[in-house]
Amino acid sequence: MSAPLLLHVGYHKTATTWMQRSLFVPAHGYRQVMTHEEVWAHLVRPHGLRFDPEGPRALLAARLAALGPGEVPVISSEILSGLPFGGGRESDAYARRLAQVAPGARILVSIRAQLAILPSVYMQYVRRGGTMRPAAFFAGETYLGYFGFSPEHFEYDALVAHYQALFGAGNVHVLPQEALRRDMDGAVADLARFAGNDAFAGLAPGAREATGASEPEYAVPVLRRINHLRPTALNRAPALSLGPAAETAFRGASWLLRRPAAATLLGGRRRVTEEARRRFAGRFDASNARLAAICAHPLDLSGYS
Repeated sequence: MSAPLLLHVGYHKTATTWMQRSLFVPAHGYRQVMTHEEVWAHLVRPHGLRFDPEGPRALLAARLAALGPGEVPVISSEILSGLPFGGGRESDAYARRLAQVAPGARILVSIRAQLAILPSVYMQYVRRGGTMRPAAFFAGETYLGYFGFSPEHFEYDALVAHYQALFGAGNVHVLPQEALRRDMDGAVADLARFAGNDAFAGLAPGAREATGASEPEYAVPVLRRINHLRPTALNRAPALSLGPAAETAFRGASWLLRRPAAATLLGGRRRVTEEARRRFAGRFDASNARLAAICAHPLDLSGYS
């Protein structure tokens, strides 16, 4: 194997879907060696008192043995950074599991300005079936013993420092989503150098197309109400269930509300962003300063304040 395993652990809503579908592919010298389902089954789902690293080690060894010449092995799954709807409180445990399974790996942590990522996380919550209004969602813990959203999950320096302690500071690379927007070619070339990907010669045609975009914020009042009728992982037994018809209604409403006419009429309504800014403006400045200080490579966090 010409390069160590690259572990891309998230965060959610930081161009992870684009990287999985368009960047970490054989045409760019990468090969993903575990699916989301396998990451869930072998690394995330096992109870902490039952986790055995031997199973995922054996699976990983078999996948690495099948790599083509010069291919960089990748495991990319944002669920490894924890569930943002529950505060991401398990992210440190997943990091320790990864250190047991692949102690020589290199770590990629993708991030995004907090006041931009929080509305996207809320929109993902709605897509998954959530029914809370933005104010209630961002309020987090609502009663003793219940873990909800927590802004601490988005203090990136804590998780980056944890991975640095486990894998070494020089083996952790932080990639702001904003860097991909400013200079995609430069950002992915820097990542290839970090990963030891000597085969990377630039992005293939068609690789720049964005994927995984959220529904628009102005769709929230409609989609939340449909979720009250839609059985989902976040609302398994709604008081009134329309079954598959509710899923069809959700998808149909999402499609209609993305049309240009709806955007023209309603596009100025950004109540999720307004709530995030009202509640969290300045909340992450100290964390971002610590992150810039501990990173082993230059990190441009302009726009994060």
